Amino acid sequence: MNMEKRRMYLKNKAVAYIDQGENSSEPVLLLHGVPESSLLWKEIIPVIVSSGFRAIAPDLPGFGQSERFDEPCTWERYLQFVTEFTELLKIEKFHLVVHDWGGLIGLKWACEHPERILSLIVSDSTLSPEYRWHPIARKWRNPGEGEEVMEKYADRERWMAAMKREIPSADEAILNDFYRVLQTHQNRQVILDLYRSANHKLVENHEKLSQLKVPVTILWGENDPYIHSDFAYKLREYSFHHAEVHVIPDAGHFIHVEVPEKVKPLVAKHFASL
Repeated sequence: MNMEKRRMYLKNKAVAYIDQGENSSEPVLLLHGVPESSLLWKEIIPVIVSSGFRAIAPDLPGFGQSERFDEPCTWERYLQFVTEFTELLKIEKFHLVVHDWGGLIGLKWACEHPERILSLIVSDSTLSPEYRWHPIARKWRNPGEGEEVMEKYADRERWMAAMKREIPSADEAILNDFYRVLQTHQNRQVILDLYRSANHKLVENHEKLSQLKVPVTILWGENDPYIHSDFAYKLREYSFHHAEVHVIPDAGHFIHVEVPEKVKPLVAKHFASL
């Protein structure tokens, strides 16, 4: 399936996105995390389309081939983006598939717009107040130290080598697209803005997730080094008692590109059950 990206303009800023499937089919919005792009879903989108749905995956502003906001790239601004993006595409109700920061943004948005969510697939992401940032995130959140860490990512070859060790199965095109958010000082600031904007208001009212009485599938890598797989079960315990939880053995954080053959049947099962 051709994963060529389309382009739209929101507030005079280019937004790249993948849009596959029939326009008349129920839409599925896929939101990636850090430092990813819509190509995170390269192996997943064909499964969604073959299940009879329309898959729409934007490069979040500042990531992939989308231009960053003029203003600081806070989680609140990304919530606003989800509203603007879906309005421009005239998508009222949709299925939501999220990963990493795409989950924090998407789940927070879903808390505010529960009537617009048809079903959920959540992977390696949590709004739990119990979560504590992983070591790299803590550095990013610390002014000065975060900038020093980010400048090391200016060495593309070093970053690519590290990512290939973490995700040896990811192809070069995907990693190149992921790297776009790191290739300039201005782009790297997007990640620092986002992590530093995280506050108690982000997880405030997270219990509202329980009002989403829709089918939910929770997918997680057993060896996720950033968000422990215990949070997969906590998400079910505190928010989605009816959810199906699948913790994938011998998988890390980037499950969709690391072990796509294990993820795809679970995605297909979710959409076949609707």
